[in-house]
Amino acid sequence: MVVDSYGKEVARKVIHVFALVYPAIYLFFAALFSHQAGLLALGGLLVLGIIVECLRLQLGVHLPLIGYLYNFRRKKELEGVGAEIYFLLGVIVSLALFDRPVALAAILMTVFGDLAAALAGKRWGRLRPQVFGGKKSIEGFAAALGVNLLVGVLVLRAGPGVPLWWGNLLGVSLDSLSACSFGHVLWPLVAVMSFVAALTELTILKVNDNLAIPVISGFAGQVVLMLLRCF
Repeated sequence: MVVDSYGKEVARKVIHVFALVYPAIYLFFAALFSHQAGLLALGGLLVLGIIVECLRLQLGVHLPLIGYLYNFRRKKELEGVGAEIYFLLGVIVSLALFDRPVALAAILMTVFGDLAAALAGKRWGRLRPQVFGGKKSIEGFAAALGVNLLVGVLVLRAGPGVPLWWGNLLGVSLDSLSACSFGHVLWPLVAVMSFVAALTELTILKVNDNLAIPVISGFAGQVVLMLLRCF
């Protein structure tokens, strides 16, 4: 029996951070071969993950290492598809539909914003709006928003050559947007994506947030990016 506790919540979120290997794999194959090769590499992982989940849920087969990780899942996750499948699907959709900086920001906000919301909410959460089921807290929302803003300031930048360490990995020049940025940070984009990601984490309960956050915040960010390019 899996008992939910703050310690296990921390462990779950630490494991969740390791899921950043997904976008890393995409960037590796995209840089070495092509954008589609990167997506196909993630597609292969998705197929493998689905097979593993089918073995677990339908046949009761638990692979040794993966079986150990099940100890850190919430009880409801043991009876359904794991969060890593939803996150991988969210990564693939984001990278397929959105500009890489937007996709990367959405993915990082999903990982670190959700981590901040979960840990802050579990430790300090007192204000839990019943309109959202009383399961999420305003304190968690505030923590997620703060972390998302930090992610946005670091990732969502414009300027000659995108002068940051990930510029070459992104493979995208935002020179055309340099006139729209304040400093080098695309503040409208940062604000919208940060807020939408945090709000999605707070309000969406019945759909796995590992899929909902990157897709919804990435969509909002892409719309803002398109609008910025028009001015």
